[in-house]
Amino acid sequence: MTARMPLPPADPIELPAPVPDAYLGVWRRSLLETPDLRDEHSRVLWLQTPRWHADLRIPAGRPDFSGVGRLAECDDTQLAWLATQQGFCGLTQVDGERCTWHRLNDFQPANGSRDIGRMGFDGERVTETGIEADYLEIWERLPESRGGTAALELMTEGGRPPDRPTWLLLAGDCFMFVRGRALPLPGAADLSCLIARVRPSRAQWLDWLDVEISFGHCTGPAPWRIEHSTLPFREGQCVTHPGALQRRGHRIAVEGGHARLWNILDWNLDASR
Repeated sequence: MTARMPLPPADPIELPAPVPDAYLGVWRRSLLETPDLRDEHSRVLWLQTPRWHADLRIPAGRPDFSGVGRLAECDDTQLAWLATQQGFCGLTQVDGERCTWHRLNDFQPANGSRDIGRMGFDGERVTETGIEADYLEIWERLPESRGGTAALELMTEGGRPPDRPTWLLLAGDCFMFVRGRALPLPGAADLSCLIARVRPSRAQWLDWLDVEISFGHCTGPAPWRIEHSTLPFREGQCVTHPGALQRRGHRIAVEGGHARLWNILDWNLDASR
């Protein structure tokens, strides 16, 4: 799961068949090997529902962001490091051992490659090898991610997605919250290369980095608290509160005090969460 090629937005989206149950949950990557790299230290998490996925990749060696409350307070060194992160959200298609991640929103720019791996399951462990790229990844399922799953897309009162597409994915006691860009980035090898090539204004730089992919737990001493995020200052904040999500019919969920409306994409949960 190393290549990047977000799909262009489509309305309506053609949904793939649900993935096998063995895929469901949150998977933590313990190893990445390529011809030039061995990585055992990046924090990489992949949440999978029957049709939808979200992925967060925070490299090791993150600078100190103490005292930073928003992107505009970051210095250039911090901004340059933020651009090295990865993450995406979209649809998952499985054909036998072959898995394709169709990225509808991506932290990194499209580089013309597809994201396709050959998956080998061994209980709570998966070995992924690249089909169109030379890599190997080892994934291990988080035990607390076993259980019901859901995928929700934020909607406006008029029933349309907001300017910045936003998703909330759940698996067991885990969640991922994704808020993407309003417009896709220009194509480039990666975001750092794009910044070096375009030399954007500081305002444009901040806008390109204003993508939130956050992971946390729905239960525990601090439920719905963000533990890891592409926006470091979001860590420790809460996405919502226990019992806030209430299903309203087949397609809609309402979020308590925030009064946010969510379109149900996948739902295999109790009546409320």
